[in-house]
Amino acid sequence: MSKTSLGSRKRDHKCKFCKKGFSSERTLANHMCKNKKRFADKDTTQSRLGFRVFQRFFELTTHSKKPKSFDDFISSTYYIGFIKFGRHLISIDPIDTELFVDFVIKNGVKLNDWDKDHVYDAFVDDFVKREPVEKALERSVIFMDKWTQSKQLNLKDFFREVTTNEAVYVIKLGKISPWVLFLAESASELLGEFNDEQFGIIESKIDPKFWQKKMTNNKDDVAFAKEVLGASGL
Repeated sequence: MSKTSLGSRKRDHKCKFCKKGFSSERTLANHMCKNKKRFADKDTTQSRLGFRVFQRFFELTTHSKKPKSFDDFISSTYYIGFIKFGRHLISIDPIDTELFVDFVIKNGVKLNDWDKDHVYDAFVDDFVKREPVEKALERSVIFMDKWTQSKQLNLKDFFREVTTNEAVYVIKLGKISPWVLFLAESASELLGEFNDEQFGIIESKIDPKFWQKKMTNNKDDVAFAKEVLGASGL
């Protein structure tokens, strides 16, 4: 075989991602371009979350009725930003992932800021004030029940056993609704134990003036919440 024929060996095994040609299937199999690697990561949690948010972004910001494909996702210049946000969602475990995603998109938050603490803080401030009392009680009790079970405690002991620092942390993340904090009898002592710095961290989450007015204007919801919380031992 001549040098000319060796140099002109057909490269008809092409990577479907970057279109680069290879002389054998084995060489192609060992090839790993940027988009092929992204495709290989498709089943990771951050990739699945990032892809769904990517699709949702285009659902809300364009008039196209055709959903974006995974090929569109891995080819996007915004791929890394959406993957980063997917990791962020895993880290913070939002009180409502779908509504948080819609919040950042509809409010025109820049993609680079989606994982900033102040963005989730703003979402929580808005969310807890709009959330129906039934949903607020359900998710809060579920969270507190998991917390107490992990420490081999009873649900009724949550507010007696949680430290003020941990309480500040979970309240800031929106894990416990103000419906519970203001109406559970066992929570009253905890609220009085926060120092000025701790109260400052959660003040916008519990907004006493707003909730005093809301509860005054929604007496049926207050009665319902007290009944549920009382039955739970809280």
